[in-house]
Amino acid sequence: MSLRKLIVPLTVALALTTGCSRSPEAKKARYLERGDRYFQRQQYREAVIEYRNALRIDGNSAQAVRQLALAHYQLGEVGQSFRFLLKAQELEPDNTEVPLKLATVYLLAGKPEDARQQADRILQKDPKNLEALIVSAGAATTPAEIDAAIRRLEALRPDFKKEARFHLTLAHLYGRKADRAATERELQSALALEPNSAEVHLTLGGFYSQNGALADAEREFKTAASLSPPGSAIQLRLADFYLSAGRADEAKRLLGEITAKAPESLPAWRRLAEIAFAEGRVDDAKNALDPVFKKNPGDVDAHLLLGRVHLARRDTTAAMQEFRTVLRAEPRFAPAHYQLALALLQAGDVQQGKAELKEAVNIAPNFVEATLALARVNVQSGAYQPAIDDLEQLLKRQPRLVGAYPLLGASYLAQKKPAQAAEVARKLIAIAPQDARGPDLLGLSFAAQGKRSEARQQFENALALVPGYLDPLNHLVALAVAEQQVDTAIQRVTKQAALVPKSGAHRALLGELYLARGDAKAAEEAFLQAIDLDPRLFGPYIALGNLYLQARQYDQALAKFNDLIKGNPKNPTPFMLSGIVHELKGDIPKARDAYEKAVALNPRFAAAANNLAWIYSEYGGDKDKALQLAQIAKEEAPDDPRISDTLGWLLYKRGVYQRALTLLKESAEKLPDNAQVQYHLGMAYRQVGEKDSARKALQLAISSPEAFAGKDEARSALADLK
Repeated sequence: MSLRKLIVPLTVALALTTGCSRSPEAKKARYLERGDRYFQRQQYREAVIEYRNALRIDGNSAQAVRQLALAHYQLGEVGQSFRFLLKAQELEPDNTEVPLKLATVYLLAGKPEDARQQADRILQKDPKNLEALIVSAGAATTPAEIDAAIRRLEALRPDFKKEARFHLTLAHLYGRKADRAATERELQSALALEPNSAEVHLTLGGFYSQNGALADAEREFKTAASLSPPGSAIQLRLADFYLSAGRADEAKRLLGEITAKAPESLPAWRRLAEIAFAEGRVDDAKNALDPVFKKNPGDVDAHLLLGRVHLARRDTTAAMQEFRTVLRAEPRFAPAHYQLALALLQAGDVQQGKAELKEAVNIAPNFVEATLALARVNVQSGAYQPAIDDLEQLLKRQPRLVGAYPLLGASYLAQKKPAQAAEVARKLIAIAPQDARGPDLLGLSFAAQGKRSEARQQFENALALVPGYLDPLNHLVALAVAEQQVDTAIQRVTKQAALVPKSGAHRALLGELYLARGDAKAAEEAFLQAIDLDPRLFGPYIALGNLYLQARQYDQALAKFNDLIKGNPKNPTPFMLSGIVHELKGDIPKARDAYEKAVALNPRFAAAANNLAWIYSEYGGDKDKALQLAQIAKEEAPDDPRISDTLGWLLYKRGVYQRALTLLKESAEKLPDNAQVQYHLGMAYRQVGEKDSARKALQLAISSPEAFAGKDEARSALADLK
């Protein structure tokens, strides 16, 4: 054979080989092979990359979908795992591993019925499949279901008595029955079978922690962590134990060690970010997320937390972008719908915010925060019955959810159903006898029924539980003032104030009562004490300003405040007070200067920030700065109606009418006789098309003898509506 004849066949063969290696099927096979190799080495992040490459070639590759689901599961990325598990089940309906993982995800998501269905699919074919039995037992929720699960497992004890996981599952079930002896017996059996099992030590740690044996719990958690690879979920559990025990510094130290030894452990980075966020260190939280995004730009948990960081910074646009990124990847991820709702509500879009809350609750009916938030939005908008329906359903599922009762009771009171509110209050007292909100709600229910003596007794009961709780004291004062017993009210508040000597709010209430009695000097002294104890309070400043306005003692007041400034030039309070006096005198430039100095000394001084925001808005200044200041004031004093009025009016002038209306309604409910607040409220109602409510508020505004800026506009707007 000639050399030329030999070269030609070799060239053809090489060409064929190269062509095959470049074919899509060959590439997919290489990606799958590498992915499986990484998966076997527990290098799950690298495995994810390879399986995703395979899916780009063949989106219906059963192996790629299944293994990608399992890799995400091992990484603790439950949301992403769930999506691929559902797809894997479609592609491989007979695979037993997929429904087991799906069942576990359903359990984590609080959907025991879905988890049980997945387990039953396997148990129908294999009644002694231990993994499926474990999942089925985990899905037991009612006492009857727990007892049935125990009987089922006990019947199989001869088959599985040498399996540690069998004993762990029984321990979990007995623990839910509060059978401590049986729980510990099963745990010790598991430990005897597998003394070096991280899972066994972890479960023992949980048992000891639950029973208050924290030293034993820490020992077991440490042992479990030492038996686990760096960055594992079990090591993170030790960090969580430290956090639950109030030892945040040790948790952060441990997480720092994990990220140093296993920088690819994204859950550890996320946990560091979560701790920073919880501690208010939003910049540190954002920085801790950077390694997560570098390794996995699509990490939904990281995007969710970054959105919360933006929300804390009041950057609602960026927050909504992050939450929508999560929802594009996981459309039925309830926490993302909930956080998006909070961002929308912060931006003033009440209707869309409510829709997102409804979606979160529909997806996860036991999502407590979302249900309560939806109820609050409904109550604020006057939709009391939907709030009642949602709260009643929630309490059927979780009857010991203390936080739902006060909101439910308030909804019934708003509907003028005091008997139902009283029933709610009694339930709250029964399950939480030390919670002062129970007797306070019962007192309000009695007061609404005209049972003043019984109401007073319940308010006193509330104060006996929590002496500093201001609501029941306010209710006692309201009853006394309604009966023209101002002196009695003063004596009662004075007595209570002695029990909470550092409370500025109690002194402020005392000042209001002195004003009602006509004792201006005592009122001034009480208001000054209130400000000294708590400079964040807004009401006392306004009250003092009104006192000086009525007495026309501007110069004397300014002299007093200037002396205070000379004695302590770094105290923002005298600047705030002098600003009020200058504003009352009509000297806006000097008032602005005083408020600016107060804010410079304390950027989060609510009263000064509010007044400065108003001046910038109404007398010329940086409108964006005005809005920022009003938002700071609202954050620092969320319940002050004057601040709600300022922020609401600024939003109204920006065209954010729905959010403005919510704030102005909140203000008008607490300041029903304030003509300017009613004017603002009426204008907001007019813009959203609620003409009857607009007419009512504007009529109240122009009928008042009070002079205020905008009174002519209120008359004109009312005439247009008529």
